Amino acid sequence: MKKLLLFTLVAVSLGTTAEAQFSEFADNPSASQFTLSSEANTLQIGGRVSGFYETRILKDDSNYLKKSHNGWGVKDFDMDFLGKTASKFVYEFHISLIDLVSAAATNNTANPANSGIKAAYIQYKGWPVHIKFGYDKVPYSQGSMSEVWGTPYWSHANLYGGDLFSRRDFGLALNYRFMKDRINLYAGAFSGMGENFFQYGNDASGTFEYIGRAEFSYPAKMKYHIIDQENSPTPVFRIAANARYADKTQPKGSSINVDAPDASGAYGIRVISGKRLAYGFDGIVKFKGFSATVEGHMLQLKPTDTLDGLYNSTTRSKNNNVVNAGGLNAGLNYNWEKKHSVFSAMYEGFNANDLYPGTQEWLYLAYAYKVSGFNSVFKIEYYKPLTEDKVQNPLHYTDQIRVGYQIVF
Repeated sequence: MKKLLLFTLVAVSLGTTAEAQFSEFADNPSASQFTLSSEANTLQIGGRVSGFYETRILKDDSNYLKKSHNGWGVKDFDMDFLGKTASKFVYEFHISLIDLVSAAATNNTANPANSGIKAAYIQYKGWPVHIKFGYDKVPYSQGSMSEVWGTPYWSHANLYGGDLFSRRDFGLALNYRFMKDRINLYAGAFSGMGENFFQYGNDASGTFEYIGRAEFSYPAKMKYHIIDQENSPTPVFRIAANARYADKTQPKGSSINVDAPDASGAYGIRVISGKRLAYGFDGIVKFKGFSATVEGHMLQLKPTDTLDGLYNSTTRSKNNNVVNAGGLNAGLNYNWEKKHSVFSAMYEGFNANDLYPGTQEWLYLAYAYKVSGFNSVFKIEYYKPLTEDKVQNPLHYTDQIRVGYQIVF
C-alpha cells in the first residue's frame, strides 16, 4: 500500500505543467495540477506534500537525553487556491492542513505563530500601482520572500526564518514597477503582530508596522527563485534595500508580554513595547546554473520600560536605551541540470542582542535530486552550529541531518 501511494504521488508530480504566477512571492506552487477557467475567471488549485527523517547528534550531556527530534517529521501538507479575474483582481487562499490540525488539537499552543493560514488576500492590478489587502508575506528580506520548497533546504535560515522579524502579516501593501519591471518598489502598513495576528488581532497600541522595499534587477526582472533553474546564459542580478518600523509603546495597563506572550518570538525582539527599526540589504546573481546570495539585517530596539529584560539589567550609560541585533547570511548554489542535481552551501552569523554576551554562527549544506524539478524531489540537508550562543540560544546538539521527499502538485 505504501509503495502504491508513493508511486501515485510521483506520477501526479510528473504530470504537473500549468504555470501559476499570480503572486510575486506567495507560497504558491510553481505548477498547478487542476485549473478551472471561464471567460472572466481562472482558478488554479495546487498543493504540496513533504516530509523527512530528522536526526540530531546530541552533546555528551548526561543531563539531557531527549531524542524527540530523532524520527519522522511532516514539513508540508498544503492546499493553495489562486485566482484571477478579467477585471484585474487576483486572490489567494493558502492553508497548511498540518498546522490547522495542530492548532485545533492543542488550542493553538503547539506553535502559535503557525495558525494554518499562509495567505488570504485580494489584490488589484488594474492600475500602475498594484494594491493588496489581506494576509501574506511582507515585502522584506529576499530570503524570507523566496520559497524554501524551491531549494534543497528544508527550512529558511535562522536570520530570516521568523525569530528576528515576522515573515507574514495582515495589512495593506502597494507595489509599483517600471523600466520593464527592473525597478520594483513596495510599501505597506501592517498590524505589526506578524504571524500571531490571527491569535491576538491588533495590539493595544493601535499602531501599524510600516515596511518598504526597493529593488533593481538587470538585465531583466527576476523572480524570487534562489536556484538558477533556467541556467541563465548571461549574468543576471538583483540588489535591494528594505526597512521596517513600528512604535508599539503600550498604553498604561497593557503589556505585549502579557496580552500576546508568543508574539515577541524566541529572542523577545519580534514585537516589543517600544520603538523598533529594522533595515537591511540583499542581492542575488545567477549565471549558467550558479547562483550566489547575500543579505544582512540590523535591528535597533528601544523598549519603553527601562527595566525591560532586553536591557539585561545594564545601566543607561551602558545601553543608551538601545538594544542592537542583526547579522549576515551568504549562500552559493549550483544547478547541475544534466544530472538533475542541485548543490547548496550557506553560512550565517548573527547576534540577537548586543547587551548579552555571545554570538552564533551556522553552516548549512544541502543536496537535491530532482525527479521532476522541485515538483518531485529528494532533499538532504546538513545543519551545523559553528559557534553557539550559550546565553541566548543554548543547544543540546552538535549536528542535525534531514532527509526526505517533496511533492508539489
